[in-house]
Amino acid sequence: MKVITRILISILFVSNAFFAQDYESTNSSLDIGFASSGLSFGNSKVWNGIRFNISDYNIEEINGINITFWQPEYVDGSEINGIAFGLAPSAGNINGVAIGLGNVTEEDIVGVNLGMLASVSGGGMFGLNYGSLALVAEGDITGVSFGGLAQVSQGGITGINFGGLALVSEGEISGLNFGGLAQVSQAGINGINIGGLALVSEGRIYGANLGGLALVSQEEITGVNIGGLALVSEDEITGINIGGLAIVSQAGIIGLNLAVGTLVSEGEIAGISFGGYKTESLELTGSNISIGWTEIEELNGFSFAGYNQIYAQNGLTIGLVNFAEILHGIQIGLINIAESNPVPFRVLPFINANF
Repeated sequence: MKVITRILISILFVSNAFFAQDYESTNSSLDIGFASSGLSFGNSKVWNGIRFNISDYNIEEINGINITFWQPEYVDGSEINGIAFGLAPSAGNINGVAIGLGNVTEEDIVGVNLGMLASVSGGGMFGLNYGSLALVAEGDITGVSFGGLAQVSQGGITGINFGGLALVSEGEISGLNFGGLAQVSQAGINGINIGGLALVSEGRIYGANLGGLALVSQEEITGVNIGGLALVSEDEITGINIGGLAIVSQAGIIGLNLAVGTLVSEGEIAGISFGGYKTESLELTGSNISIGWTEIEELNGFSFAGYNQIYAQNGLTIGLVNFAEILHGIQIGLINIAESNPVPFRVLPFINANF
């Protein structure tokens, strides 16, 4: 086997030296076969079979096994179908298996794509994609994809996706997605999503979502949502929602909601809610427990807190101090203030009510 390998390498170097010339004018090679098929040594332009070359230049279509030893030049519009192996396999499109230190295409890589350092595509990556440092595509990255440091796409990232530091996409990130530090998308993050520090999206985040520090979205956050420090959305947060320090929404927080610190909504909080320090909302519907303070414009349901500060109360509050400007329900606590009640029932100990 060693003898055969040495012979092949010798033939390759002899053929490249023998046919040394300006590749822009012609493509020269030593071919063993017929009708551009068989075994080729050199810069054959079109070939079917097994092909060895030092560095590809101005090729068109290779079908079979293409082995190169140096970085190619001028591969626009070319295509390799089969196995591309070398220092830096490169073509317009590669369909099949690409193995090298860095795999580069002007358009798509389809199949098994293994870049020992990185894989870079001017189009998309589809299939099994690996870059020990990174995967970078101007189109979509789709399939089972691993970027040792990152996956970066100007399209979307879809499938089973791992980025040692981050997944970054201008399109949606969808599927089973893990970014060691973060996942960042301009379109949306969907599926089972884990960002060691954060999930950040200008679009919707939905599915089972975990951000070690935070989940941040300009649109909805929906599903099972956990932000180690916070969940923050300009739209609704819906589902099972856990924010270590805070859950903050400009629209609404709906479902089972838990924050060791604060629950804050400029719209509605609905469901079963626990705010360790404070719950603040224009409207609360359902049940709420806050160890510290509840500040609600309109309550429809139940609230338990050290201090309940309600504008319009419809339901039950329990706390050390309960305050309501308009009371339709019951207050239970050490001091109960209902400004809408007539004197002498505006301030009462233990219990106050109005129906």
